[in-house]
Amino acid sequence: MSNPFFHKPDLALRRAIELESINQSAAALSLLHEVLSSRRHRTWSPTYENIMITYLNLCLKLHKSREAKDGLHQYRNLSQSQAPGSLEKVIRYLMEKAETKCTQNAAKVAANSKTKAAAVSVKQDSDTAGAGDDVEDVGLLDVSPQSILLSTMSADPGKSQRDSALLLPSLKFLWETYRAVLDILKSNSKLEHVYHEAATGALRFCRTYKRRTEFRRLCDMLRMHLGNLQKYGGTVTSSITADGETAAANTKATNGKVRGWEGWTNESIELYLQTRFAQLETASVLHLYTEGFRTVEDIYNILQISHARRKTGAPPPKAKLMAAYYEKLTTLFWVSENYLFHAFAWYKYYTLCCEFNRGMNAETKQRHASAVLLATLCIPATSNTN
Repeated sequence: MSNPFFHKPDLALRRAIELESINQSAAALSLLHEVLSSRRHRTWSPTYENIMITYLNLCLKLHKSREAKDGLHQYRNLSQSQAPGSLEKVIRYLMEKAETKCTQNAAKVAANSKTKAAAVSVKQDSDTAGAGDDVEDVGLLDVSPQSILLSTMSADPGKSQRDSALLLPSLKFLWETYRAVLDILKSNSKLEHVYHEAATGALRFCRTYKRRTEFRRLCDMLRMHLGNLQKYGGTVTSSITADGETAAANTKATNGKVRGWEGWTNESIELYLQTRFAQLETASVLHLYTEGFRTVEDIYNILQISHARRKTGAPPPKAKLMAAYYEKLTTLFWVSENYLFHAFAWYKYYTLCCEFNRGMNAETKQRHASAVLLATLCIPATSNTN
């Protein structure tokens, strides 16, 4: 059915606001979704940004994560080339609102839990006092294991369900928001910093709410994005051969598979390293050391890209980044009982700090040197046996 609001987006936005004011948010969301999906108008204007903001507010209100993702894809196609700044503004707005709502709901659940726990404690104290007045036999007041177990349970059986109904939709929407943003910006060089902010926010989400399964999926997603950029987005240089023309054509076709990616730069390598350092720290907090070792492999691959670029005159990664890298490796290798690599990580961290950290005082330097010595002494001796 043809919709008259397609001809003028201003009318569609006004109609959606009217529908929302009379508690018809689903109809308003459907109307704006049709406007964004319409191919009648493919020229960006500030009105579309207002439509997108209203659309995302409705998605957040109704917990429609799939519709929010589809709307972002439609708006990306509309504004990526004409107004990338507007796309950045919309994405930042969605992430900020989703994070705020999730934090507020988590605080409400925590407050409800404290209030209910206090009420249960007061009730148990009053029951115990009343029983002490009425019962003469002290042996009847002995606490059994069953009563201890029941006392830890909520007096309201529907409390956990209400808390889940309040918090879980917000958690799911926030997680799907991070996934959608990462998928949309995975090869966008102009908004690369927004991509890494979303990745860092997703890692913080997994660390704050102890989402181990989501963290594994996030690591796989980031690893796939990095692998695609390494495979299809790098600058391939081929030597001059007899079929040099064919090789050049293949190189151009291979690089063209990643739309929007302008190649590796010093800033992009630094951003990828910082994101992987945050990923490594999250793996340590969640005690997922297998993912930690995979993250170390990812960091090694990024450093190999930097090493290859160094042959063309590009500068190496900053010493501060490498020091943070080796510092995180000390914890990972210690937990995994790789004492040789643990000592080497401490040694590299110590040498980088001594060489580049001019503000390091004598006490800190002595403590790091002692850590290197103790880590070396922890290396088990190996005996040569025939």
